[in-house]
Amino acid sequence: MKHVADATGYSITTVSAVLGGRADGLGIAEGTQAKIRAAAKELDYRPNLHARSLRSRTTNLVGLMVPTLNNGFFSEMAETFERVARREGKLPLITVTNYDRKEERESLKYYLSQDVQCVFNANPTGIEELVALCETSGTKQIFLDAPDTARPTVATDNYEAGVVLTRVILDSLGSDVRKGRIFFVGGMADHEVTKLRLAGFRAALQEKGRRYSRELFLDTLFNAESAYQRIELLFRTHPDVVGMFVNSMLPMDGLVRFFGEHPDLCRSVHYGVFDYHPMMELLVNLHIAAVRQNPELMMHRAWEIFANPSASHVDRIQYVPYTLIVAPTMRRFLPESPGVALYQGHRRDFGS
Repeated sequence: MKHVADATGYSITTVSAVLGGRADGLGIAEGTQAKIRAAAKELDYRPNLHARSLRSRTTNLVGLMVPTLNNGFFSEMAETFERVARREGKLPLITVTNYDRKEERESLKYYLSQDVQCVFNANPTGIEELVALCETSGTKQIFLDAPDTARPTVATDNYEAGVVLTRVILDSLGSDVRKGRIFFVGGMADHEVTKLRLAGFRAALQEKGRRYSRELFLDTLFNAESAYQRIELLFRTHPDVVGMFVNSMLPMDGLVRFFGEHPDLCRSVHYGVFDYHPMMELLVNLHIAAVRQNPELMMHRAWEIFANPSASHVDRIQYVPYTLIVAPTMRRFLPESPGVALYQGHRRDFGS
């Protein structure tokens, strides 16, 4: 500010008022304001957010907790959060909790000790405890990619998308569905989003008159090695695998590894993957459908709730549209009306 004051001939007090957005309230002439802003731009002035927070007694800190950055869904969400926060003059903090309740709790406590203005919780495991901590401190809290909670939430409709994806697997199999079983692979039994997708999987099976049993759920940690081991064991011990619902891209990484080792074994199986990665477009000889979520839009919606709570919907949860993507090798097996019209978003083929 001293450099701007020296360049313009105005006092540091006047420069501070203009660059701090208080000029109109103090009656500073528009011409003076324009001259100071032009000098600040020419000198590449950047406000010290930490010093500003000390003066205003607000931290300008916002925090995002994600379970992992190895999944493109969460890394894209984190990048959007960081970009929007900087644009809005906030200091973004990001922590990775590894789907661990203790790490979630400790990360949130750290954020609260720093007086963050808002905590954005993405795909948490211990939701009730996180809500209780923020309620005690009075801190704003917004959930992303989570079930309906006591706090504002922005998510994909995981239950409905789970139903749609399972329907596609079943419909693409046609009469072959009677020859074997469809398995749900990935996620932990107590993980909230997994429970929603699994409930959709069960509902779609029931629609087709197929019985669900606990054996059909292959729980794994959200990493490639855990998924690979369960998938290898599945194919080795169950010759009746005809379909597979893959819960998240991290279990998909384990499945891709297995593809490379046993291509002939995998080629006849029909897969539904929740989520999507562009590299899947290269798996041209496999029968794959995928639900592609929109983490960027999800974060923008969440930020709108933070920035302008009165503009948020009356409902506590907002659903963001998703895209259903179907590989041509699977599309040719689907009937003309496969019964997958009821979903939010739109449908396209791989490669289109």
